[in-house]
Amino acid sequence: MSKLKHLKKEQQQIEKLFNGAFTENKPIAFPNHNGTSAYSNLFYWAHLVAHETAEFPLHPHKGFEIMTFVFKGSVEHYDTASKVYTPLNTGDVQAIQAGSGVSHSERITKGTELFQIWFDPDFAKTMSQQSAYKDYPNISFNVQTNDGRKTLSYVGEDGIIDAITEGLEVKKLSFSATTLTEEIGSNSTYSFYLLKGTISINGDVLDKDDFYIINDASSVTYEVSEQAELFIIKSPTAVNYRRFIERYQ
Repeated sequence: MSKLKHLKKEQQQIEKLFNGAFTENKPIAFPNHNGTSAYSNLFYWAHLVAHETAEFPLHPHKGFEIMTFVFKGSVEHYDTASKVYTPLNTGDVQAIQAGSGVSHSERITKGTELFQIWFDPDFAKTMSQQSAYKDYPNISFNVQTNDGRKTLSYVGEDGIIDAITEGLEVKKLSFSATTLTEEIGSNSTYSFYLLKGTISINGDVLDKDDFYIINDASSVTYEVSEQAELFIIKSPTAVNYRRFIERYQ
C-alpha cells in the first residue's frame, strides 16, 4: 500500500471569491504554470463555504464531468440548455456532462457548503457528445446501515448517478464509535475528505477538512472514537486513455 498524500486544510489552496462572499479550500486546485495536483481521473476538487449570497456569472464548460454535492444550504442553477433556474437543496447532487459545450451560472445562498468536483473523462469521446444535466434529490439516494456505519452511495455499486468517467465509485460514510476493516480494490486510488469529526485511516489521524489519498491497498481500517463523516472517491490508479491533465505534466 502507498499513502500518496495527507493534506491538512491549511495545506490546501485556499481562495476567497467575490470580495469574500465565498471561501474555497481546494485539495485539488486548478492547474497553473507550475503544473497540476490532479491525479487518476480527478481534475479539480473544491469545498466551498458561502458567507454571503452571491452568484458565479454565466461561464462555459466543455468535455468535463462536473458534480456538485450540496451538504448544507441551497444553490440555484441556470444553464443555456434548460434556460431556467433550478434549485438544489441540502443533500442534493447535480451531475453535468459538459460534452461539446454548455454555459451555466450558479446562485449560492449564504450558509451553503458544497463540493464541486471535476472528473477527467475521455475527451476523445466527450467532446463530440451533447451536453447533459441531471439533478438528484437527497431522498433518491440509497442508504445502508451496518456495523456502526451508514453508507450513502452516489456513484458505482448501489449508486444512482450514471457517470461517464470510467472506474468511479463515490460514497459518503457516517460513523458512530467503531473500528472496522474492509477490503478495497487493490488496483484503485482512494481519495478521502473528512467532512465531520475525527477518524483514523490505517493509523493516520484525520481532522475535519483533511484530505487523504491511498492506492494499491487491499484493505482499509477505520477507527472512530465518537462520530465522523467521510466522503470517498474510488478511481483507477491507471487510466487507459489520454487525460486532459497530461497537457500540464
